[in-house]
Amino acid sequence: MISIEQLKQALSKQYVLKCFVDLANLSVTPTAAYKQFQSCYQEVFDNNDRLVFYTTDVISNKLLQHLYQAADLIDVSKFFVLICSPHDVREENTSIDPILFQTLKIEFEETSKLQDNFFVPNTLCPLPWQHLEVSAQGELRPCCVSSQNIGNVNNISLNNAFYNDKMSMLRQNFLDGNRPSGCNHCWNMEDRGLISNRKYHLSLLKKQLLTVDLDLPTIKSLDIKPGNTCNFKCRICGPQASSLFAEESKKFSNITIKTVNWAESDSKTIDEIIELLPTLTNIDMYGGEPFLIKPLLKLAESAVAQGSAKNIRLHYNSNGSVYPEKFVDYWKKFKHVDIHFSIDNIGARFELERGGSWNQVDSNINQLINLKLPNIKISIMPAISIMNVFYIDELLQWASKLSLTVNPLYITDPIGFDLKHLTAGAKNLIVNKFQNHPWPEMKNILNYVKSAPDSDGQEFTKLCKHFDHLRNQNFADSHPEVAKAMGYVYNKTL
Repeated sequence: MISIEQLKQALSKQYVLKCFVDLANLSVTPTAAYKQFQSCYQEVFDNNDRLVFYTTDVISNKLLQHLYQAADLIDVSKFFVLICSPHDVREENTSIDPILFQTLKIEFEETSKLQDNFFVPNTLCPLPWQHLEVSAQGELRPCCVSSQNIGNVNNISLNNAFYNDKMSMLRQNFLDGNRPSGCNHCWNMEDRGLISNRKYHLSLLKKQLLTVDLDLPTIKSLDIKPGNTCNFKCRICGPQASSLFAEESKKFSNITIKTVNWAESDSKTIDEIIELLPTLTNIDMYGGEPFLIKPLLKLAESAVAQGSAKNIRLHYNSNGSVYPEKFVDYWKKFKHVDIHFSIDNIGARFELERGGSWNQVDSNINQLINLKLPNIKISIMPAISIMNVFYIDELLQWASKLSLTVNPLYITDPIGFDLKHLTAGAKNLIVNKFQNHPWPEMKNILNYVKSAPDSDGQEFTKLCKHFDHLRNQNFADSHPEVAKAMGYVYNKTL
């Protein structure tokens, strides 16, 4: 039997040790293994480089799989990992990397006991550790699809909300492996086999979460909806997010919708965001229509003036109707600018579903593409609903011609447009058309369409008739196949 120091000296004669660590140190927290691999990461290792972990305890398969996952996430090849133990290491590799860890069976002095505190729940979401949403009404939430209200900008600062008891309890709930009820939107999406907000952000932020944020929650990302100023009144929208929709609701009903454009009326929160700019890495901006909201231009100006822009990704969700001429020169200074255009359909169907002029929207997007700015990425984010799902191939073809990626989301509200309200005839229409379609997300759509119970279409009909009557339109004129399959008939004279 040899000492730990003798083991290290012997290995040092054969390898270049990038680390020499008691494996017990990686079993004490969910983040320890990820941080260790991150600290040793190199784009290229030499053949005799090794990350050495040692223990005299029996290594459980659960801990081994945890180490595999950490190595995979940090992108450290397991060829360079050497585990020293007096016991046989029984490896069952379920990793994406077919290579196994290297092992050395050797007797050495007793080490610290392995612990069982490394559990990383598969329900974990990165957003509560780095993100806040501010709604158009000033309400604060962990993210845009959460139903949990943690305060309002009128009575709490962003920092105080981020660290309050509600957010702390939410983080612990996730760490305990639970599915918090305020996150039911994502759980429902995942139960349907569809992409959820949680899974989308986990694919982008998992490394950041497990190497930094889990141990040190910090506001790095904001989703801000500064008000409902908007020149569209989309059928899938509502008065809280569209001033035109609000005007229409007030004009044709006895209901007055109270909206608060906090960014326009209260500079306190905008000033607070400006103070946070040096530590922010991401700002998501919605509306209303963000290119009509002046304080958002002020944020871009301030980030450039501070010198913070080079570290920040900006993201805008726009309806495409406004060419953002005043923003462009500032965008050139930012690390990255993502613009998602909320386009669900093209041509006359776009104009009925969203409003405005399709030709103008198409022209604005082409104009932005033609700028060829290297730090700007443009993509399309369609909201999949009964109205547009049958025509999604035409949108994909249009996006493909412009070399734009398509990132879908799914309508659950208003409920009448949710895919779960498709009639049997409409479901057959969709399945028959798309059963061999190559778009990867189509498989998830079809699986959900097939599994949903047949609807009588009444929720859809009620909603469509409301808009057709209110706006002197006829859904069947622009969407004849879907209207027929849904049993939708509208007579303007009635």
